[in-house]
Amino acid sequence: MAMGMFPRLISLAAVVLLAACRQDTPPAAGAGAEKPVLRHDDAVRALLQERYGAPAQLTGKWAQQLEDPGTGSARPVQRALCADHGITLGGNRYRMLAVCTGYANATSIELGTTDFIVLHEAADGSMCLAAELPGRASGADGQPGSISTVQVGAGAWAYQIDDELVAVGSRTRHRAWLLFDGGDRLADAGWLRVHWDNHNAIECNAAGHCAPGTLALDLDIRPDDSQPAVPYWPLRVTESGRDCHGRTNRTHTVTYDPAQARYLIPADLQREECR
Repeated sequence: MAMGMFPRLISLAAVVLLAACRQDTPPAAGAGAEKPVLRHDDAVRALLQERYGAPAQLTGKWAQQLEDPGTGSARPVQRALCADHGITLGGNRYRMLAVCTGYANATSIELGTTDFIVLHEAADGSMCLAAELPGRASGADGQPGSISTVQVGAGAWAYQIDDELVAVGSRTRHRAWLLFDGGDRLADAGWLRVHWDNHNAIECNAAGHCAPGTLALDLDIRPDDSQPAVPYWPLRVTESGRDCHGRTNRTHTVTYDPAQARYLIPADLQREECR
């Protein structure tokens, strides 16, 4: 699998950026005052190039060769800045970035990876690292899932990760959230299935009569912003189609628990099979 296949590229500059967000941390030794402060896009570009090399850019893909420790040979990958969104939380400005990595010559079950990076943007446009979660695996065929950003509360935003899994007899699409509320970490807030069908499965009854599967379930998932001042909005989840018991049309409210840093998702919404 792609996850953990290659070591993440971390530079001294990235470590200095992390320290710069902490008010009680003195400047790094040897950090000369004459070094210009990079701002806005220039600061983002510098961070990307420090971490991923000179080819890194703000738009479009860039190609690299990374050594595969399993084989000792170089493997081509393509990277891109697949999310870049400015937000405001608690009067502070942040920039939510995601760097997606796709692996060449991948098998159908091999995942892509994404590095999630949140930068704090000061009033003068200078940047420092607020939170990050590197190397999260998703997707298929060596490509990561689709990444977007979504507001999930008056005091929270999230990376939304959508990917699809095609298995023998079934097809599912999943959605996961990495939540940021202005702290120093991204919370793995949970996942839900947004589609599930078994149209490619063959089901047989006791009499030996066989037919294609009839499971076809869709979940519409939206943050409920009916009370916009609430710090964490619940998710409004509507099931429709045919589930394990026949036709269904149900609505659920899934709340977020900040103490656990997770959505409190009922087990029935994450079931893997009909019982």
